[in-house]
Amino acid sequence: MSRLQDCKNVFFNQLQRAFEQLIQNNDLRKIEVQVKATPLTPEEAIGATQRQDYVLLKGKERLLQAEVMGYRGQAFTSSLGDFAGSLADVLKLPLDNDFFRAIYVATLNAVACSAGKVSNTVHCRNEGPEKCCRQVVQYFRQNFTCPRIVMLGYQPALAEALVKEFPVYVLDLDPTNIGKTINGVEIFDGCKDAAQCLNQADVIFATGSILCNGSIDNYYNTGKPLVLYGTTGAGAAAFMNIPRFCPESLNGRKDFYHRK
Repeated sequence: MSRLQDCKNVFFNQLQRAFEQLIQNNDLRKIEVQVKATPLTPEEAIGATQRQDYVLLKGKERLLQAEVMGYRGQAFTSSLGDFAGSLADVLKLPLDNDFFRAIYVATLNAVACSAGKVSNTVHCRNEGPEKCCRQVVQYFRQNFTCPRIVMLGYQPALAEALVKEFPVYVLDLDPTNIGKTINGVEIFDGCKDAAQCLNQADVIFATGSILCNGSIDNYYNTGKPLVLYGTTGAGAAAFMNIPRFCPESLNGRKDFYHRK
C-alpha cells in the first residue's frame, strides 16, 4: 500500500519521539545494547498450522526478528537481510526503505517488551492462527457492534471469518490476489480501490505491515477508527494508543519463548 502516496513520516516522527523518550527514561543510551535481526523460516515463525495459505508459508513475506536484552520483537517484511548493531545504530537508521523500517519496528517491539509496554511480541504458532480467527468476530461485535470493515492486507483466516458476519472490503497489493474472490472474500486493489473502500467503511483493520511498507500515514488519523492486527504493530500500538487485535501472540521474553 506504499504506492498510494509517498510516506509523509508524520506517524513515524511521533513514534520515534515516543521510542526515544522510553530509551531515555530507562537509561538505555548509556549501554551498548546489541541488536541482532534476522529473518525466520516459516517453521520458526508459525510452526505447524492446519491451513497452508498464510503469507508466511507462501514465501512472499518473512518475519524478521530482533533480539534485545533477552527480549524478542518481530516485523513482517518483503525485504530480507540480517542486521547487527547497537541500539544507537538502530535509532540512526534512515527509515526510507522497507528493510530499515522492519529492523526499527522489530527492535522497537523488543525494547517495548523489555520495558513492560507490551508483552505479546512473538507470532502465534501451530494452532494459534486458527484460535485467533475464531475470536475476531466477537472482538468487532463488542467494540463496533455491526461495522463495515476495510481490511488492509489479505489474511485469509481472519478475512473469511469476518466476511461471514460483516461487510468487508479487503485491500491487498499482491497481484495474484487482486480482483479475485477467494472463499467468499473479494479482494480489491490496495492502490486503485483504497479511497473508495475507505469511504464505505466504518473501521480500518490493518496489518502491522503498513508500518514497514511506509503506508501508515495513509490510514492514521483518517477520522475512522484504526485497529492493528499481528505482531508487527505491537510496540507502535502501545506507544500510539492504537487498539490491536492479536489474542494468541506470545510473550517476547526469550526464556518464555523457548518454553513454548
